Amino acid sequence: MEYFENVLGVVMACVIGIIVLTVFFKLLAALQRHFDNSPLIKVTGLTKPGGWVNVHVAGGKAIERVKFVGFTEQGGKGGNLPYQMATMLVLEQEDGRRIFVRADSVRMLEEVT
Repeated sequence: MEYFENVLGVVMACVIGIIVLTVFFKLLAALQRHFDNSPLIKVTGLTKPGGWVNVHVAGGKAIERVKFVGFTEQGGKGGNLPYQMATMLVLEQEDGRRIFVRADSVRMLEEVT
């Protein structure tokens, strides 16, 4: 009986530890979602900060002189989007307007000096 109590004590300690860590990381993720005001995934090193790019998309079209901002977050605060719109490239025009382009339709980013 003593052996059973010792094993049960070790198992219960492990279970309680896992529960505590799960609750801790869930709270941490909730706090991060609450205080994160940007639903964009920023990518660094792709282009020069504040630099202009020409984006060539499928069909031979080009979106000229825009700033690369990042990508939309797949499971963001905006709710569930259809699969085709889940990950979109976010571009910003010179006057501040944003353009959202499906990431799978982008063929090339060309830096403009």
